Amino acid sequence: MATRWGHINVPLAALKAFRLLKGYAKPNWFVLLSGSDYPVRSADAIIGDLSNSNYDAYLDNREILYHAIPPGQTAQDYGFGRPSWISLAYDRYFSVPLFWWPRLSKTLLLSGAFPLQKKYVFLRNPSILRWLQSDRPSRIYAGDFWFQANHRAIDRLLTDPAVPRVLAYYERRRNVDESLFHTVLCSQPDLRICKDNKRYEDWSRDGKHPKWLEISDVPKILASGAHFARKFRPDGNVQEFIDQTVLGIKGNVWTGGSLARIPTSRGEARY
Repeated sequence: MATRWGHINVPLAALKAFRLLKGYAKPNWFVLLSGSDYPVRSADAIIGDLSNSNYDAYLDNREILYHAIPPGQTAQDYGFGRPSWISLAYDRYFSVPLFWWPRLSKTLLLSGAFPLQKKYVFLRNPSILRWLQSDRPSRIYAGDFWFQANHRAIDRLLTDPAVPRVLAYYERRRNVDESLFHTVLCSQPDLRICKDNKRYEDWSRDGKHPKWLEISDVPKILASGAHFARKFRPDGNVQEFIDQTVLGIKGNVWTGGSLARIPTSRGEARY
């Protein structure tokens, strides 16, 4: 499938991959990885964690509310928990755009691109939106797209009769990869979902993007208990350091972030 940033084809492609895996391999756990993810624990350790888990999914999520910080979060949170992102998510998954006007963008100007971008005015009032959006899910959740889930949770994404209606709603929304799966899975009362998606990211320097990870970040990465970390520079220096000092792999076997092969006692586990 042809995919692009923020397009609904991103989660649709993931659903096709889940269906293929379920049909041919029938794994107990499915791990959705980006090209920037890199393992920071051995395959045996990751498999051991998932095999003994009490959860059905590890999915970063929070309910998106109107003018309210989700329960369990603070105004000082970074990344997908920062208040400005919650407001942005509300516009993406609830609000209706009324009109727009051109606005000068300093970022685009400095990059040499056409410096004007669209500034939208949205209808946000939940009382009015309730009458306009009869097909909207009763509760909307959102967060980081990258997650891992067991076969029970993946079955819900593939077979739940409510999913086609949710898909139809999200076809009209923006950046649906950061909300579609979250809304489906978090709406299942019997699924046990951990908000820790086992991915280490450092959002403390810039509210919009995680910072590049350095060798000095490795102790914090290991202390977090994460299975994977992101983002790394494409030179592979930090990945090679992790190979040699954490995973016990001698020599640089990094392949650009898309595929790392981690030897284990069970043979070879692929990520």
